[in-house]
Amino acid sequence: MSWSLLAMIVCFLLLMVIGLPIAYNLIVTTLVYSLVAGFDPIQMAIKMYGGMNSFSFLAVPFFVLTGQLMLRGGLLESLIKFVNAWFGRFKGAIAIVTIGASLLMGSIVGLAVASAASLGAFLIPMMKKEGYAAPFAAAVMSSASLLGPIMPPSVLMILYCTAVGKTSITGIFMSAVTPAITIAVLQCLVAHHVAKKRNYPSYGKTTLAEKGKATATAIPALLLPVIILGGIYGGIFTPTEAAAVAAAYGFIVGVFVYKEIKICDIFNVIRSGVLTTSTIMIVIGCAAVFTKVLAVEKIPTAVADLIVGLNANKIVILILINVVLLFVGCFMETLCAIMILAPIFLPIVTAVGVNPVHFGIIMVVNLAIGFITPPLGINLFVASRVGKAQLSEVIQGIIPFIVVMIVDLLLITYIPAISTFLPNLFMK
Repeated sequence: MSWSLLAMIVCFLLLMVIGLPIAYNLIVTTLVYSLVAGFDPIQMAIKMYGGMNSFSFLAVPFFVLTGQLMLRGGLLESLIKFVNAWFGRFKGAIAIVTIGASLLMGSIVGLAVASAASLGAFLIPMMKKEGYAAPFAAAVMSSASLLGPIMPPSVLMILYCTAVGKTSITGIFMSAVTPAITIAVLQCLVAHHVAKKRNYPSYGKTTLAEKGKATATAIPALLLPVIILGGIYGGIFTPTEAAAVAAAYGFIVGVFVYKEIKICDIFNVIRSGVLTTSTIMIVIGCAAVFTKVLAVEKIPTAVADLIVGLNANKIVILILINVVLLFVGCFMETLCAIMILAPIFLPIVTAVGVNPVHFGIIMVVNLAIGFITPPLGINLFVASRVGKAQLSEVIQGIIPFIVVMIVDLLLITYIPAISTFLPNLFMK
């Protein structure tokens, strides 16, 4: 191990301990490395810019803007009423509504924290009003929001495809649909079981007329994921073009159909989207520099040689990688983890016969669990703050959902057909 690498590792760990945001941590760490190693820091800045300069990343601001338009344009409320009309008769109905709405919202927004904050502001108070304990309500919201980065279009999947450079964004979007639905169904079963055990209420049955009214009201919102995914899978436009179309459609529906967005609100909507996008892009640029340092030090090769040297079979290698990713997800920001680790692990798994698209789903689901696992667990903090619940109690409430997420992860890992079913059906 070189002195420059040792200095980088020590700096990274110290800055993580004191709580410096990961983007700044990576900048300072790579700057320390370049100074100790005698590299020109300007080259690091050039690499950072190059890491953000990808055509695929144009989809990110458009999808983020679409999410903002959805939140403020009345689409969210219509989706909640739609899911409630059809599933409100089950025990723990509002928890199931939360999960269903998160699944539908994930097909539009693609970000976990956005789902937790926006949906949580509506649904956590509704659950508490129905008699749900605040920690359980926050736990349901935290877990359900993981569907955001898993259900396509997913920002994390766009980053994965860009990081590895060998995977179709359209293919991985299609592969993510059945895993996301599988996760949502198992989450609903957990929520229903807990609600039945604690005797939480249901809304009761709704009439066919009420179902029809809720569906008719939600049609403009329901058409948005159809336009995004149908357009991509049908070859009408690329994922980047789909993001722009989605933003335009969200604007039209929010302003002219639901009429919840006024022209004077447009600046604030765009401003919120820009702030979110800028944060994402800075993290991407910093991760690109950090990845370059790892490549110079031949860390990916060393890790690959270590795992391959174990002479393990495919099952054991996937278990090891899953354990590493689960651990990393507890401490490292998900965007950085994908940009740094995807190029390291992909050659290893492809060497034992794992499809790159399948591995992308495994990696995204794995790291998404990090949103609800301490100490990082950002969705736990968001949901507990919105739900006004003690974080320690929310962590206790999230345990059944973490268990079911790990079960989902194992199913997705060792039953490739869950991920490859739709691509094999439509992309032959």
